[in-house]
Amino acid sequence: MNKDTARTIADVLTWARVVSVVPITLLAWYELKWWVCAIYIAAALTDLFDGLFARRASPPATDIDFDGLADLLFSVMTLLWLWLLIPGFFQEYGLLYFPLLVLLEIYVISVRIRYPWLTIPHLEFGRYAMALFFVLLPVLIIWGDVSWFVHLVLILGTAALIQLTWAIASRVKAGQAEEPGAPC
Repeated sequence: MNKDTARTIADVLTWARVVSVVPITLLAWYELKWWVCAIYIAAALTDLFDGLFARRASPPATDIDFDGLADLLFSVMTLLWLWLLIPGFFQEYGLLYFPLLVLLEIYVISVRIRYPWLTIPHLEFGRYAMALFFVLLPVLIIWGDVSWFVHLVLILGTAALIQLTWAIASRVKAGQAEEPGAPC
């Protein structure tokens, strides 16, 4: 397979994940848990496969981290779907993790907006934490509230976001956030 074909496949898979947000949200709204679970798993698998193709592909046509933005959208929407489908989820787990997660995500988003040319790293630990996070909703739908697993996912997800925030803040502090070609 040539590099351009691999890039096209990776981008189509990323778009499939983005587009899947609409039907999953509608199904969650109507509390059709098993349909949500099936489409959600398929959409989460697009994240796995787009990464496999992207590593073999030619570089993207733009500097926009499309896969990272799709992951962010899917993560935020997963929280909405948890709220719609799992009664009491945020009352039980939210206060422990979500204030810190929101603050870290606001920082990361503000850096993306302020320095759009800054390369956002894809850290290995973050990849595993994201994969584990994508397992959370299906586990809760299939097996119900597995408290130790929810805490494990949220702790690892928080740690991965702290690591990413630290890496981005280090790049900004080191001056790597300066626009390429800008006069000194």
